[in-house]
Amino acid sequence: MPAPGAELVLAQLTRQLAVLEGARTELEAGWIQGGWWAVSSADGTPRLVDGYAAAGGTPDHVEGVCLVGALVRAGSRQAGSVSDVGRAADAVYDALWSSRGQPDAPPPGGMPPVPPPEVRLARVRTLTQWNDEAGRTRAEVLAVVDRAISGTIMDLVSAPRPAQPEPVGAR
Repeated sequence: MPAPGAELVLAQLTRQLAVLEGARTELEAGWIQGGWWAVSSADGTPRLVDGYAAAGGTPDHVEGVCLVGALVRAGSRQAGSVSDVGRAADAVYDALWSSRGQPDAPPPGGMPPVPPPEVRLARVRTLTQWNDEAGRTRAEVLAVVDRAISGTIMDLVSAPRPAQPEPVGAR
């Protein structure tokens, strides 16, 4: 399969950055552990929700979000596809891995390959477990998201640019 063109890489990275920045905003507004998000129940008390089905979709208003819930909510506000959320989750996973001193080797000038569904699911589970670890803080979660945002910005800066057409009469 041929590598994606420069326009596609730039568009994907731009959408990924938008999801990551949206997730950061969600986390700043309220971070939780033990569920994707907290919604108000009928009596006004917060109730933890673990996914779309339990919440009846993505709720309009939440009291707080976990790391994965923030990515999902931010992605639901974008005009792109679900793959943007997946790529953003991959970027956060890579940032977490890198923050633990593990090497990261991004592909030169392109997008990493899309992992198989089982791999992405395992990454999401890892992010969820990491978010929910006792003693974890919102500052730690934001630091990993910031690392993913920085990495995405660096990828955008180093991504190849589309070839520009030669101006008429340049020869």
